[in-house]
Amino acid sequence: MIKKGDEITVKVLELNSEGKGVSKLDDGFVVFTDKALPGDEAMIKIRKKKSNYAEAKLLSIVKPSAFRTEPVCGYFGTCGGCKVMNFDYDKQLEFKTNAVKNALGKIGGFKELIIPPAIGSKSIFFFRNKMEYSFSDDEWLINLSDTKNDSDKNKTDKTGSGKPGYALGLHVPGFHSKIVNITKCYLMSEYSNGILKFTGEYFRKKNVSVYSTKTHSGFLRFLVIREGKNTGEIMVNIMTSDPDTELLNEYKTELDERFPEVTTLINSVTRKKAQIAVADEEYILKGEGFIYEKLKTGESERELKFRISAGSFFQTNSLQAETLFRKVTELSEFEKTDNVLDLYCGGGSISLFISGYVNRVTGAEVIQSATDDAVINAELNGIGNAEFIVSDIKDFLTDFRNASEYNKVILDPPRSGLHPKICEILSVSNFEKIIYVSCNPHTQARDLRIICSEGKYEIDKVQPLDMFPHTYHIENIVTLRGKG
Repeated sequence: MIKKGDEITVKVLELNSEGKGVSKLDDGFVVFTDKALPGDEAMIKIRKKKSNYAEAKLLSIVKPSAFRTEPVCGYFGTCGGCKVMNFDYDKQLEFKTNAVKNALGKIGGFKELIIPPAIGSKSIFFFRNKMEYSFSDDEWLINLSDTKNDSDKNKTDKTGSGKPGYALGLHVPGFHSKIVNITKCYLMSEYSNGILKFTGEYFRKKNVSVYSTKTHSGFLRFLVIREGKNTGEIMVNIMTSDPDTELLNEYKTELDERFPEVTTLINSVTRKKAQIAVADEEYILKGEGFIYEKLKTGESERELKFRISAGSFFQTNSLQAETLFRKVTELSEFEKTDNVLDLYCGGGSISLFISGYVNRVTGAEVIQSATDDAVINAELNGIGNAEFIVSDIKDFLTDFRNASEYNKVILDPPRSGLHPKICEILSVSNFEKIIYVSCNPHTQARDLRIICSEGKYEIDKVQPLDMFPHTYHIENIVTLRGKG
């Protein structure tokens, strides 16, 4: 029997839902190894031993998988942004489809389901319309030694990374404050990468202090860049612990000279100790303080326009969002007589997208600012059959007196899924169809098990869809059909 510290050679069979390689020893004991891919023969070291599984560190690749690819990003393996960039993209989609199948089968108890292949992203690089980068005084220093092993591959170009104690980039997995200084990210556009590199160098040269999670002091906290992929508009948001109009106007002057396409510049101020990019105050230094994005609905190529402010929620892959919303519309089989509830509606993207296909839609969302965005976007597009309500979803369903007026309901909750009470309410409801959109198949399967537990609903269709290439995340649509 293996023990902690043992070094062994294994063959990797598959990936688990977190993107770790799964191996089985001769006795059937399961080992999970980070950075190992299906088809690899690998030398690993046992880091943690439990009664029914072990976790291991990848030491070297004895024989690489045929599906290994060379990651284009030099930060791969250090930055936490992309977990499986070195895995053939078709195989990524296969892995994500299996993740949905396993979740629905093992957690939900739904067997014999027909699950079509995950729909791939139209773009697998430079696809994100929003990125949050953290400033930190705790830089993760890169070892530049060239190695053939993914276990410690660090070919990062440190040009412009600055002195230790200053970084602008993304978190290192497993570390609370460590930030790897990044000058180019393959998830967002080349233009945004220019803004990222310029911003990091600008404030470093001026010796502006960065926020410390240990002392809770320092000025610079986050750089957030948002793009309208279909409009070309760009928002730059510098998040600081206090306002400093003089310093940031100097930054604005140089930003304008170097990047004139930036349409709005914001200084958001947060005094929260936690490293969360949520603002207490906002100061608009250029433009209107928001940008616009456009999505085509497929309804005679009708184009919807969305106003996106600094704090707005919007799907981060614009092109794939069109695909997602169209697939939701298709699987929901909407008719002009349908009255639809859209729960966890956020900024109203799905509500407005489907508004042309139904009689009316009512969106409910707990966040006031998101509901405000939804109302503005409805007015912006001249949509009169969509209304939005600010409410906790559990309270909304518990107190809602007019549920019988609606025949279909859409659910699009956060990764944590639905409150058990919501599942219980839905399990005894009488909707013609429930459409559950989720970015976490595990919580989705858990919730669906409860919703179907009273025998009033059954799964009709399933469709996985990849919104985040090179990660282990997968979006999934499940439609439930009422049996009554």
